[in-house]
Amino acid sequence: MKRKLVIATAVTALLIGGGTATAFATSDAPTTSAVTLDEATAAAVKSTPGKVTGAELDDDRPTWEIDVYGKDAKWHDVDVDAKTAKVQGTHTEDDEDDRAPKDTKVTMSEAAKAALKAQPGTLTSIDLDDDGTWEAEVQAKDGKEHELTVNATTAKVTADQPDADDADDDNDSD
Repeated sequence: MKRKLVIATAVTALLIGGGTATAFATSDAPTTSAVTLDEATAAAVKSTPGKVTGAELDDDRPTWEIDVYGKDAKWHDVDVDAKTAKVQGTHTEDDEDDRAPKDTKVTMSEAAKAALKAQPGTLTSIDLDDDGTWEAEVQAKDGKEHELTVNATTAKVTADQPDADDADDDNDSD
């Protein structure tokens, strides 16, 4: 019953908010975020004008961590409360690579929607990769994490395949 209520709440948030409904993962069942990805990024950009290149829900607290390449040509991390959409804090990253992110035809919001359509569940992270693709992580309803790549031109979604080394590491007894 509780699971149905969580799912119904997420669907309602998607329909009412017009944005991407999200939730964050806890050790038990996912809890829905009252703030959509679009609302969190809007709050971040209002606080720190620039281009949003990534967002992640913090596992430990209901906070969106938004990556913004600012108009000042510096990288900023903006923490947005996932319940109220209020900016909790901002700090500048000392990133050695201060290059501007690539422009994409597919926005982060569109990439998130495409990822969730391909793999229903909870969007836990989405980032613009150096090669100009969106990398999304979705926790499925069965609790499994799925890594997806979203083409930044076409919005085509492909699932990342686990590396052979990763499978070997699981069986190593070092």
